Amino acid sequence: MKRKNWIKQKGRVFALLLAVSMLSGCSSVENEDENLILIEKEQESLAYEMEAASVADVRKTEKTRCTYQQVLDESLSFSVSGKRVAKVYVEEGDIVTKGQLLAELDIGNAKEQIRDLEYRIARNELQLQYIEVNEQNDISSAWLRYLYQTGKTAADEKATKENVANIQQRYRYSREDCQDAIALDQKQLEILKQDVKQSSIYAGMDGSVSSIKKRLEGSTTVRDEEVIKIIDSTDCLFVVEDISLKDCFQEGVESELNLAYGTGAGNYNVVPYNMDTWTDKLWFSIAGDTSNVNIEVGVSGTLKYITGFRSQVLSVPVQAVHQADGKSFVYVLGDNQMREVKWIETGLFGDDRVEVISGLTEGEKVIIK
Repeated sequence: MKRKNWIKQKGRVFALLLAVSMLSGCSSVENEDENLILIEKEQESLAYEMEAASVADVRKTEKTRCTYQQVLDESLSFSVSGKRVAKVYVEEGDIVTKGQLLAELDIGNAKEQIRDLEYRIARNELQLQYIEVNEQNDISSAWLRYLYQTGKTAADEKATKENVANIQQRYRYSREDCQDAIALDQKQLEILKQDVKQSSIYAGMDGSVSSIKKRLEGSTTVRDEEVIKIIDSTDCLFVVEDISLKDCFQEGVESELNLAYGTGAGNYNVVPYNMDTWTDKLWFSIAGDTSNVNIEVGVSGTLKYITGFRSQVLSVPVQAVHQADGKSFVYVLGDNQMREVKWIETGLFGDDRVEVISGLTEGEKVIIK
């Protein structure tokens, strides 16, 4: 008869070794069967990761593309067509200041004419001053002669007055001629300056040249065509082009933004910037201290925005909820420690948690995995 010893893995292990009786001297192979030991492993109960249903905020978010752009820029063009671009004074990337000449058309000797006219106008204006002084001197001399070189008779006084009138008339003609010359030159100067202005492009702001039309120098102008663009890279914001998302954001409420590349790669919190000015784009500024932020203009990232929110509702982790036939259920442990299905009514499915309307109570544990 075979003897069987049942050994449990977590209990004691017994080994029964039957030695060959010294008296019988039995050593046959057949006796080996009598020494067989059978070991039976105890079945281990399954382990589950569980979490209790709890009250928490439930958020559902989506992502949209945003780009780091300058707030201020300037598009420059010529206001005339058919003119040849004589000179471009800047290149892409150059730093410029407000009022700096950037490019100009072929305007012949217009600048020389302007200098000549300005000289003539200044000379005639000075001549006017001389006319005033000389007139007063001549009038004073006439009266001094009357006082010291005549007998001061009525005839002398009459003659002096006539002389003064002649002096005034003579200088009036000189003054009018000079004033007419100044007026004509100023009118011509204004026309030339207007032509030069239309033939020149000046920076209207401090900034850097972000783009220049290819082969601009030597080309022929097209009125109002952008040829140079200036940006102010010192004042930049993140911009979203989809204005339909405007209602997904609130003034002062932060959103998460991620930049995957560039010197400023990382995660940021941003807030809406002047929402009342949003018309075709959404603008955002970085929340908090930006002194150490170094982000290149033109870098793109992803911005999270909330599409659904429930404040302090009963919820469970999203990975605990399963679907079948359009209904939701979770797994719980039954009295026999076996997994059981429990049907629940759900509300908002958030990024991390799911709102539970009915079917669970706070503190009731569900199986996550």
